Amino acid sequence: MRQTPSLLISLMMLGACGGTSEDAANKAMALSRFDSCAAMEDHLTESFLFALTNSYGISRGIEEDVALDSGDASGSGETAPSDFSTTNVQEKGVDEADLVKTDGEHVYVLTDGVLSIIDSWPAEEAALVGEVDLESIGEEGYISEDMFLFEDRVLVFSREWNDRETKGSDDMEASAYGRDWVSQTGLIVIDISDRSAPKVVQEKLIDGNIVSARMIGSDVYTVLSNTMNMPREVYATMDEIPWWIWDSLFDGLYEDGVADRLEAREKLKDIFRPIIASAVSTRGAESFLPLITHEDGSTEAALSCTDILHSMEISNPGLTTVAHIDLADDEVKVSAEATGVMMGSSTVYASQENLYVAQSSYGWWDGISPIDRETRIHRVALAGERSRYESTGVVGGYLHNQFSMSEHNGMLRVATTYDDWWWGTRGDDELTGNNVFILDATQSQMGLIGAVTGLAPGERIYSTRFQGDRAFMVTFVQIDPLFTLDLSNPTEPKAVGELKIPGYSSYLHPIGEEHVLGVGMDGSWDGWLSGVAISLFDVSDFADPKQQDQLTLDCDDSWSEALWNHHAILVYGDIVAIPAYGYTWSGGASDEMEEPWGGSSYQSGLVVAEIDVKDGLTQRGFVNHRPLVEEIYCDGKAEDCDSSYMPQMRRSLVIEGNLFSISELGVMVSKVTDPETPLTMVPLL
Repeated sequence: MRQTPSLLISLMMLGACGGTSEDAANKAMALSRFDSCAAMEDHLTESFLFALTNSYGISRGIEEDVALDSGDASGSGETAPSDFSTTNVQEKGVDEADLVKTDGEHVYVLTDGVLSIIDSWPAEEAALVGEVDLESIGEEGYISEDMFLFEDRVLVFSREWNDRETKGSDDMEASAYGRDWVSQTGLIVIDISDRSAPKVVQEKLIDGNIVSARMIGSDVYTVLSNTMNMPREVYATMDEIPWWIWDSLFDGLYEDGVADRLEAREKLKDIFRPIIASAVSTRGAESFLPLITHEDGSTEAALSCTDILHSMEISNPGLTTVAHIDLADDEVKVSAEATGVMMGSSTVYASQENLYVAQSSYGWWDGISPIDRETRIHRVALAGERSRYESTGVVGGYLHNQFSMSEHNGMLRVATTYDDWWWGTRGDDELTGNNVFILDATQSQMGLIGAVTGLAPGERIYSTRFQGDRAFMVTFVQIDPLFTLDLSNPTEPKAVGELKIPGYSSYLHPIGEEHVLGVGMDGSWDGWLSGVAISLFDVSDFADPKQQDQLTLDCDDSWSEALWNHHAILVYGDIVAIPAYGYTWSGGASDEMEEPWGGSSYQSGLVVAEIDVKDGLTQRGFVNHRPLVEEIYCDGKAEDCDSSYMPQMRRSLVIEGNLFSISELGVMVSKVTDPETPLTMVPLL
């Protein structure tokens, strides 16, 4: 556990940006707008050349995960429940899209393209009151498991693919080069003022794949990633080149000498630059801009050329767009003030004031260029349709997920892994390992003010959680070190404690000031993983954290959606619940769960446990939806039911002491104190 002086880190970053001074680095990092469509065409030409002449290509991968917290809300009437859980989110007041939402009186479930509305109060009388089938919306694609609830409106996202005719291809066969496939994100607004008769009132499509979304109040901010495709005309020209000439062009990229490969790349650029420039110019920069498609099929540009932000550097062609809609508006519309940045797919984090979009270099290496181990983070100040780009910062390494970022008192804290992500590329510099950087988020460019570096070299981050002036980090290869970090002095942060235990935690949740809950996998000291586990850590002595207790799913092979999706985890009051699935290979399971082919039994259910900071974790039950199977497939007659189907558990929530467990088959209600005894069931088939 050592700290690297800020000056050394700064010099490393400046060198990577090609400069030798802070001014040069800031200039390289800063984003500016294109002053014309012609300038954007020039940049696109070089971007396409970059993608074409890098023999392996450089992928800037999506690392989109979201974080977890507990929320509460108030009912809308005197008889309505006032104590209920909501979607687990990273930051209070910043909602995240999920497949289940509740306002206490109703539970909204999005499954198999159908939005189902359940009257959830009183809990013992829960019943399906309305539904709307969304699968018919869109030409190609599917309804995603992402929605927001705001008062009497639900916003549902879809993922679609549609073809679009391209400019400048009239002399080509349409089936070959005249049309482009475009990834689009659908925004479907549903009026639920009458819960028994929900109806779709608006449908819009925005070009791009949804990366993540946040809702603050009624404002929804959707981050989309657009891949800008090489003009098909370029490929048509390539097809005309004899194969032996084509091979000779690319053979040089595989020469042993770096100088030879660089020379071959420049020759390729010289050959294809005029071809690509002509194709881009013929189409026009506007043809590469994302469009908004309305219900009547009409389209409008989401951005203009001069709205697009870009850096001085050239990289693979791609565009990240932050679109805004206000669900409180009578006519929901996509803001004309969308923010677009020429960059690849992203990791997204949001506070109530700012949205941070991170572009990590983690991915493929072209085999020639210097290894890029940086992450650039762009800050967008959130102000509804007046949201705007503010600043950029850079840190060494790559992010694990959105938990890797946290804003606090005007500072952005960032956890990264800086290590060998491509065979033979590991360096011996000071940053090798895992790090926490602290950036000043109040400046025009987010400058580094402090760092802790070099934690657990050779391992990578599995989870991070920031809590005020403290942070917790889990890294893993064979054992799980839990690090505690003191960030109270942002210019001199330090790692103060370390706990080594088998297994790992992929999610961390503070329980007050002295305990942390972990969800992950148990394991052995030699690195073998043995099952899904919930752990309770005592961090009252911050320099000497301890594992106070642990619950492990009792089967031979287990996994859980909670390992990669925090929305599957419920932490509310003294209750933690996670879906878990597993196989037992030789007995040990009840006869009702035995598979007909013998030798194994499958379990799918909800692990429900009580958290007691003095006595540890106590399992209250394992809730499976076998009763729903009997109700739907066996006419309620358990003795006549031989179905081996066990529906996959997905979510859970609490309303006034009642546990709602939600599977792909339906909803079962029970008391939190007696979770395995159903009070009522609501099939959703």
